[in-house]
Amino acid sequence: MKRLGCRNNDGKELVFDTNSLPSLPLEAACARLIESCAVENWWPSQSRFEVLVGAILVQNTRWTNVEKAIDRLRDHQYLDPVRLSRTQPADLQILIRSAGCQSVKARRLQSLANWVVDSGGLEALDALATLQLRVELLKVHGIGEETADAILCFGFARRVFIADQYARVWLTRMGLVAESETRNYSACRDLVEPALAASTICMQDLHAAIVIHGQSICRREPKCSKCILTAICPHGLVVGKHGACPDQTLVRKR
Repeated sequence: MKRLGCRNNDGKELVFDTNSLPSLPLEAACARLIESCAVENWWPSQSRFEVLVGAILVQNTRWTNVEKAIDRLRDHQYLDPVRLSRTQPADLQILIRSAGCQSVKARRLQSLANWVVDSGGLEALDALATLQLRVELLKVHGIGEETADAILCFGFARRVFIADQYARVWLTRMGLVAESETRNYSACRDLVEPALAASTICMQDLHAAIVIHGQSICRREPKCSKCILTAICPHGLVVGKHGACPDQTLVRKR
């Protein structure tokens, strides 16, 4: 018996046997999710450095706000690590105001630009092994695990799994990863990433599909009736059978 933390309309906690529920291996579930989402050109950019800049700017804001900031940086030819590192902080803050927290993000962008320049440029960084590059990224002011993995995946095309909140909610509800493993970012990533290491799944497409799915279907109050994975999702099956509410421990943070 497994407890998923669901409750019926009377508020009574539901405990049910998941052993009899249909399931898919992780790789097959990921492939099906990708097939269901339009993931092409999900992270548009004109250069690798633009991807890195976008990964900083998108922290705690919507991508539409980031696009405005990137357009302004491009208009002023600041999407270059050397030029960006030499920009006056006050000028930079004005250009990225639409992304919010402009003083904080301006400092982070300049730390990023200085790191790229001091490291010998993007080509020199691209020559590093993935694990070493992650270590170096985490030394940059304002770059945490999720941002580092986003940069690795989309900026350097490394086979890295981004275990963001959308991913952890989806993996738990699908029964693909134990909830105890999804409570910690790196624990979840280090469990999923090796399992997909030898597969043909594109990690960029997978991340895009998970975010799209998390924003449109697998939300705080999931739209299980519209999900193509309901037939093999333990959470979806139980919600459909008992009219249960979503597990409040799985609420995404953003």
